[in-house]
Amino acid sequence: MRETQSGRTKGTTSRGVAVATMVSFLFVVLGWMLVVPAPATAGVAISDKLSVFGDVRVRYEQDREDRTGTNIDRDRDRARMRARFGFKHKTTDKITMGLRFATASNGLQSPHQDMAIAGGNKQNFGLDRAYIETKWGKGGFLWLGKHGISFWEQNEQFWDGDIQPEGAGVGYKLGLGDDASLLLQSTFTYISENGWSNSSTNAVMDDDTGLTLQAVLTKGGATAALGTLMVSDGGAANIRGGDADYYIGSVQFKTKTDLPIKLGVDYLWSDNLHYAANSTTGPNVNSEDTGYVLNASTKKGDWSFQFKHYDIGLNSVPLQGQVSQDNFRFSSNFDGQRYQVGYSFGGGVSMDGRVYHQNQKYTDTLTNVQGPVQNSDENTRYQVNLNAKF
Repeated sequence: MRETQSGRTKGTTSRGVAVATMVSFLFVVLGWMLVVPAPATAGVAISDKLSVFGDVRVRYEQDREDRTGTNIDRDRDRARMRARFGFKHKTTDKITMGLRFATASNGLQSPHQDMAIAGGNKQNFGLDRAYIETKWGKGGFLWLGKHGISFWEQNEQFWDGDIQPEGAGVGYKLGLGDDASLLLQSTFTYISENGWSNSSTNAVMDDDTGLTLQAVLTKGGATAALGTLMVSDGGAANIRGGDADYYIGSVQFKTKTDLPIKLGVDYLWSDNLHYAANSTTGPNVNSEDTGYVLNASTKKGDWSFQFKHYDIGLNSVPLQGQVSQDNFRFSSNFDGQRYQVGYSFGGGVSMDGRVYHQNQKYTDTLTNVQGPVQNSDENTRYQVNLNAKF
């Protein structure tokens, strides 16, 4: 921790040491990768029906937090890791079953765990996916169980890709001719299971649930999508945002040039948002919000580059960001930028460096009994990731 005034000197020294540590880590790993050949990797076929796959990420990150209304700022550095392993089995020509296990499986938004032999989440390597999926017609699918969300995204601000919905998904892709297609898809997921009901109504109606609907139109290098997530807050007001409908409209275009560029924009908004007063959700509020994300990326040879700009209202995303990306320090109620440079060594091995800069918005809306949403003003996160998969 660093403090203002006299504590700033310590903070500056600590920051310098931390930055030097990150740079040293980057050069050591990069040097190792340049001299050690990467193995040829892909999903490993055990038989014509069974294949196994897995991935490992080693991460080092630093957080810099400038706090509002206090003379104490904060620093943090963490070494983290993620490991996932799974298999797919093609039971019949139309039916597939799959399982995947991951570290920190009890974490909602992230399977990363801190490196510490005495860490509290060491026993949480567990089930991350478990599903049965069937194909139907020429372009249809249906899955039941715990599966990745059936929802097209160009970033994870609406729904974090690490969160595996538990319920069902269905979709159908229509060929429209002239290099165009239309994908219609939907996911139903349980958010919270509220157990037995003491009322005369069906207890199923008391569960917290979400239902997505999305249409994705693709033609050549252009994609346009419109989707919604309808949240039902069951019988009790116990999730942030309560009953609400959330929407996202997206447009993306890929150029076909020597330097391919991918450009996109997302517009997010909420409607019919209402939650009653309690210590979890805050006061009785009807407060819709809007937000947007600008996306730009390119790839040249083994190098890749990304830039994203965010302006996200508190209630512009589902559950006030509890199911959104957790790359930034806070998942909603902010504006900020993401910068990323990546390099692929081949054989499923890659490395990237990222910077997340975030300014948290101020709002009078309360999310809990502790007061205003804003508790820090400016946050910067630095990351280095080494990734390997088969």
